[in-house]
Amino acid sequence: MFRKCIQVLISFKQQLLELIKREKMKNAKYKVNPLLRLIVPICLLFIIASCGDIDQTEIIDTEDVNGEFMLTDAWICDMKSFEEDGWYYELYMQDNGDYIAVSNNRMLKVSKDGTLDAMIMLSYDDDNYGIVRMHNDKIYRFHTDNDFQNYDPSIAVQLEIYDFDFTLLGAYELDTKGLIYDAELENDETFGLLVYDVDAVTMTLKKIHLTDGLMHEVILSTNGTSPTNLSITESGQYICSASSNKKNLSLLDNDLNIIWANEYDDYLVSDLKYVPGQGIYITGRVSTFFDPERPTYIALIDLDGNVVNSFLFDAGERWAPFLEINDERICLIQTEPETGLNMLFSILDLDLNLESTLEIPGNIVQSDIKINENGSFSFVYGIALDPEDPATFPENRNTRIFKFDMTYSLPTNIIVQ
Repeated sequence: MFRKCIQVLISFKQQLLELIKREKMKNAKYKVNPLLRLIVPICLLFIIASCGDIDQTEIIDTEDVNGEFMLTDAWICDMKSFEEDGWYYELYMQDNGDYIAVSNNRMLKVSKDGTLDAMIMLSYDDDNYGIVRMHNDKIYRFHTDNDFQNYDPSIAVQLEIYDFDFTLLGAYELDTKGLIYDAELENDETFGLLVYDVDAVTMTLKKIHLTDGLMHEVILSTNGTSPTNLSITESGQYICSASSNKKNLSLLDNDLNIIWANEYDDYLVSDLKYVPGQGIYITGRVSTFFDPERPTYIALIDLDGNVVNSFLFDAGERWAPFLEINDERICLIQTEPETGLNMLFSILDLDLNLESTLEIPGNIVQSDIKINENGSFSFVYGIALDPEDPATFPENRNTRIFKFDMTYSLPTNIIVQ
């Protein structure tokens, strides 16, 4: 019953948003005339008063700013109905704007309006560490029954594919062996894998087809586990990076021919994004050899491998940034090492001018950043259930999904469930 009421509220809000769009007032305050100022709250109170069975969902909405009704589609979904036992979620945006978040233990389905529609506990036939990716409304889990201590070079990498009801669609043995450090999808049946051979001490980038097997491969390192991160651009180029200052950024074509492999001695690379017409934006920490305080940086690298521009944040205790870029802005989030405490949410323009920052309290539960239906940014960030719990690794913590709008201000619509 309550969710039907929420849908009525959302429909009412969307009609007003359409009016704003027609008046070309997107992302601005809609100044309601005196009659509408009276009608809007009365309608909302009538709808809410008609709702029974709250279904343990609480809406806290403080969108009234300086006496003006602020239309926004930004929210924080604060899921207090279960205790989080994971550390990292892979976040996925469906075409209709809904969210799928997958950890090693559970799948969360959250609507574009911020309500938790479903939580599915996950169980696998093995206890192996897996890398989860989502593509075209399917979950891909890459894993291997292998490790450093008991390495067996004959064990192949496995792949399971699930739908969003966690129904197994297929299980496959891929045409490669070794330890998986990263995996990305070029399409439904073609994957890029960074695979480490413990015996040979080599890190190899492989392009593998689901049924046709190994298509291309190239050895990127013969002396350790680097690079560790892989990205595939929409045009099919492969980019590898490493959180070290040795051969820490490489660009390859679709056949895995190396275009260039560079060392940026002053940078450790933790995340990157390719932007057509701009180049490769990288972020991470400055090497201790260049600055003992190791501040966070963001830099733009052109497709010839040259540093075009860079920006340094003030030195502090935050690191491990995640990076995402929409049509006009860069979103970068930093937290304290290992604990994930005290997020700094930063917005920069494409020329690396810092425009705004937000301090967001929270802890270890995180995800990467996704572009949402607003054209803005969304991500997962946890928080302790009890403020008295130890902040570093609280025994009881809950998960939140943040949905920002194009103002990039902290959402005030908090949906507690």
